[in-house]
Amino acid sequence: MADEIRQEFARLAEPVVPGPEPYQRLLARVRRRRQRRMAVTGVAGLAAVAMALPMAGAAGRLGITGVASSPPPAAGEYQPASPIDEPMVRQLLDSPTRGNLAGDEALIADIERQYRAARAELLVDPTLDEVRVLLAHDAPGARIVMVAFLDDSHALLRHASGQAGASVSELLRKTGTPDEPAPLEPYVFLGRQSPVDGRHVADLAVGLAPAGCLVETSADGRIQPDGSVVRSWQVVGTDGFVVRGEDRLAERWRFTCQGVVRYAGPAGGGLGVVRYAGPAGGGLGAVSPTGAAPPVSTAGARGSVDAALAATAVRDLQGLLDLHGLAAPAPQVIWGGRLPDWVPGGPAAVLVKSCSTDGGCATVLKTEAPAPQPEPGPPADYQTATGSPDLVVVQTPGETGGVLVVGPESAARVELLDGKERTIATGQLDAGVGALRVDPRQVVKVKVFDTDGRLLRTEATPSLRAGSGQLGEPTVWAW
Repeated sequence: MADEIRQEFARLAEPVVPGPEPYQRLLARVRRRRQRRMAVTGVAGLAAVAMALPMAGAAGRLGITGVASSPPPAAGEYQPASPIDEPMVRQLLDSPTRGNLAGDEALIADIERQYRAARAELLVDPTLDEVRVLLAHDAPGARIVMVAFLDDSHALLRHASGQAGASVSELLRKTGTPDEPAPLEPYVFLGRQSPVDGRHVADLAVGLAPAGCLVETSADGRIQPDGSVVRSWQVVGTDGFVVRGEDRLAERWRFTCQGVVRYAGPAGGGLGVVRYAGPAGGGLGAVSPTGAAPPVSTAGARGSVDAALAATAVRDLQGLLDLHGLAAPAPQVIWGGRLPDWVPGGPAAVLVKSCSTDGGCATVLKTEAPAPQPEPGPPADYQTATGSPDLVVVQTPGETGGVLVVGPESAARVELLDGKERTIATGQLDAGVGALRVDPRQVVKVKVFDTDGRLLRTEATPSLRAGSGQLGEPTVWAW
């Protein structure tokens, strides 16, 4: 009886548990996807990465032939279907087949027939007797299908990507099952990574929403001096979906349905992200960072720079720029050294930045790799911020609150102010660099002075309150 009471209280409490901020949902799921290296849920719980080759732990569910070659699973082993309880989910399921193969009636009928026959192998309950092809599309080097299994009240989705022109049986062999039940959402992300020289490179991203939604993309975002982002948008000439190959993954997507922006964020929801970073950093269009980063120049950097750490920091920042569709020059190393002992472990660190033509800069403070951290949250070995070419304030890693300030080399002292213009921390700078213990969330402005006490610069610090990783633009998820 006591167990039943506890279970009932837990069930009643579920609806009032606050949901995580959308970007943190993205980061948490991305890190779980990195650990599993298989098709799993994405930013909204429905996104999945379709690896070009079956990875460890997935082989048992990816070897689909379209015809049962072993006894079907017991009824309790089918993956639970999700209730169709949102109007926009119903709109997605009721949308006509999209994609440039939608007009091939024979192919669509064959997909429906073969996927219906393979329900048991796909862990789909045979009572979901209706099969609908939501997307069938040929992109350069790839064929993508998205299939819904449903009855009047519940549905499950499955997807696959194969080589261009792949047969339905080949697509079935590429169709996996998520390793955990996923909620049914009106926006579906798909992604694919293919093996290249022993590494995996993201080469495909797909976004699918209900028919009638407007899809736009942007790859020219420019960070402003106040930390905001200015960009232009290009309309994608499709009905509620977008497909991108490896040459078009460094962009931001926006879906507008019935006049409301429902999603705005990284292409494909950040699929293919290994450290939510990019080219050579694990992001969309990027090589998974399993090897050493290529060397980078440290000329002009202050302090003592660890060359390998600097290369990784540059790689990570470039990946963030690509992930968020930001246009900026290659990152530069501006400082290296060790953080104070009050930062856990007193790790070696490197600060890199990249400044847009409009005068706003993105920065990454990269530290030595920490011990494994629990989910959820962004990686603990770097912090991001926005700033100006002459003054950067970035949060230090770890639970002990603090910031690193890098200003003009002539700066000798810094003051940190809160929202009431009160000085909440002050400290000395060595060649313009110093770390201060302070709650970063309270810091709204920074002032730096020279050795004679003359004010050199005053700047706001909006990125310290915005949260790590967003670089001026939050992810919008408003379904």
